[in-house]
Amino acid sequence: MDYLRLKDKSGFYFDSIVNSYSQIFFSNNKGFAFIIILSSFIDLPTGISGLFCLLMTIFFANWLGFSPDNIRNGLYGFNSLLVGFGLGIYYKISWAYLIILVLLSFLTLIFTVVLSAIFDKYKVPFLSLPFIFSTWIAILSLRTYPSIEINERGVFLFNDLINIGGYSLLMMYNELINLSIPFIITVYFKSMGSILFQYNIVSGIIITAGVLYHSRIAFTLSLLGFFAGFIFYYIQGAGFSDLYYSYIGFNFILTSIALGGFFLIPSKKSYLLVLIVIPITAVLMSALGYVYNMIQLPLYSLPFNIIVILTILALNYRLFPNKLDFVYNQQYSPENNLYKFKNRIERYKNDTYYHISLPFFGYWKISQGHNGNITHRQDWRYAWDFIVTDEFEKPYKSNGAKTEDFFCYNLPVISPAAGYVVDVLDDVDDNEIGKINLKENWGNTIIIKHGEYVYSKISHLKKNSITVKTGSYVKRGDMIGACGNSGRSPEPHIHFQIQNTPYIDSKTIIYPISYYIVKKENVYSFHSFDYPLEGETISRVVSTSILKEAFDFYPGREFKFKSVRENGREELHEWIVYVDIYNYTYLFCKKTRSYAYFVNNDTLHYFTDFVGDRNSLLYYFYLAANKVLLGYYKDLEIKDMLPVSGINKGLLKLIQDFAAPFKIFLNSEFGFKFQPMENEANPSEIRFSSYANSKLGNIVKRKLDFVITLNNNSIQNFSITENNKKITAECVN
Repeated sequence: MDYLRLKDKSGFYFDSIVNSYSQIFFSNNKGFAFIIILSSFIDLPTGISGLFCLLMTIFFANWLGFSPDNIRNGLYGFNSLLVGFGLGIYYKISWAYLIILVLLSFLTLIFTVVLSAIFDKYKVPFLSLPFIFSTWIAILSLRTYPSIEINERGVFLFNDLINIGGYSLLMMYNELINLSIPFIITVYFKSMGSILFQYNIVSGIIITAGVLYHSRIAFTLSLLGFFAGFIFYYIQGAGFSDLYYSYIGFNFILTSIALGGFFLIPSKKSYLLVLIVIPITAVLMSALGYVYNMIQLPLYSLPFNIIVILTILALNYRLFPNKLDFVYNQQYSPENNLYKFKNRIERYKNDTYYHISLPFFGYWKISQGHNGNITHRQDWRYAWDFIVTDEFEKPYKSNGAKTEDFFCYNLPVISPAAGYVVDVLDDVDDNEIGKINLKENWGNTIIIKHGEYVYSKISHLKKNSITVKTGSYVKRGDMIGACGNSGRSPEPHIHFQIQNTPYIDSKTIIYPISYYIVKKENVYSFHSFDYPLEGETISRVVSTSILKEAFDFYPGREFKFKSVRENGREELHEWIVYVDIYNYTYLFCKKTRSYAYFVNNDTLHYFTDFVGDRNSLLYYFYLAANKVLLGYYKDLEIKDMLPVSGINKGLLKLIQDFAAPFKIFLNSEFGFKFQPMENEANPSEIRFSSYANSKLGNIVKRKLDFVITLNNNSIQNFSITENNKKITAECVN
């Protein structure tokens, strides 16, 4: 137990440190973080100062009891890291200097927490403002402390290089400067390096390589922002030497990445926005530079902060996104922000806030649909009429002369969704077959309010069958009445429509049915947020006990699987279900620190996101059970879309990353199918197959096949097959 506690604590501090480095570049990529760490220590005292400040801030944040998640994610640490870098480049390390760093670490943390609290109200980021304020305070105060000395590093560059890396580093530096790199490229690399206060081309090259490794979109945005600033300076005749010698080109780079792909979804419009705001950033730098030179304070990243904060604040007050969309589910990667945004748009394009179900049990046929030829015309065209037929498509038994002969007559009618009953009419007599009541044409009716401007109306019910009153609260599936033949109804049926006002003669609105099954010649198809068609025979999804219990991932439920690879290697995997502060449920793999977020709405179990190790068993399960219907229907198939970032790999994926803001040519698909079984009415075991593939046009580039077996109301085993490689996982709970 002590070992596990120590392991958790060390993992927490490791993540807190590493993530603070990557946060400087809007990332949480640990590989990129190590590249940044390497670059930051090329100037050793600068790297040491930054790390010391970071460690002190993590200590203070823990000691004061601030959010462990914010500490671990690096949100409280990266500004202190920058403070250490900013001072470490100028001052000699001494005891007096370290005391100042301790105090500044505390001050920067306070600035970070306070600015975060203030800015969160306006939905804008605090960026690196805590670093700027703390560093300015330090610069102004240190002028009065003679015990803290300015260092002389950089004056004798060759000596510094030998001290850091010996003659080999000096030779490498000489080779670099003799490569005849174009002036503007040199400035770009040095601007990259100056983000970490490393004013040398070596650091710039390392950081640029890290940005390219982390994100192709961020890399192209860094080029776009930097060269847009350069061209503006050139056109204005300001002389790019201003930008070169003051090392403020990184303001263009950071502004471009922030607005082009981090806070906004990367797109043609976000790139155009960058081209507009970069010249404004340049103008702001010139104006502020004139003022701040008089008080002998460096601008640092102030122009970047002002432009990004003002732009985001202004965009918050738009009425329409107009294809310039905010990132609401931050992935800390421009590519993932884009791919998952596109996937959500495609996957949930017809989804509605209020889920409306069918108002009956069993299979009913649509005798009249939208734009029907009889009564569903003009303002009342978005409605459905339902009847029940036998295997010969007849709606009645015998000769159909009486209302009781019709199969649907007196069948229960249920609430399509939760809500309050706002109107009830229950005293209209049922008609004889073939006759209609034009005076009370809607017949016995119930109107239910499900939300603002969302009402459902069910008409032609049986007289005195309604079991609810005006003001009653009903849940989805509650019995509310029975099918009748009242009003303008020559034969028993129910009329069902959605409307945005509470009146009995309200106009219809087009609104989808959330989930339903279409049955045609014993072939089943599943529809979600769709519009049933005239002539279709449909039903609600009826859940199956095994499926419902197996995928009941309640908080605290634990899963243990033993996996076996084709080479015989065995591994034990433990997953636990958690719910976060935003009420999102997820499976967590402690071993790989991976998260698989999911939703279970009693009709479907589906995964919404995955964060973590894409080689983990949890990731394969996320793919295998990406969308599972909780009711068994023989041979039923479901297809869905996966994010491009899911299973695509290799050169094509890299090319797609560069092109993604303009064109997505790779697709990832998911497919699901129930396998046949002997006892469909009361199954003891259910098996389904699924697949995930990546496609270029119609060409499948990669495919994974899965089979999941359910038994004893739980997931018994599942398998993963790709080419000749196979992994099997057995539940050992």
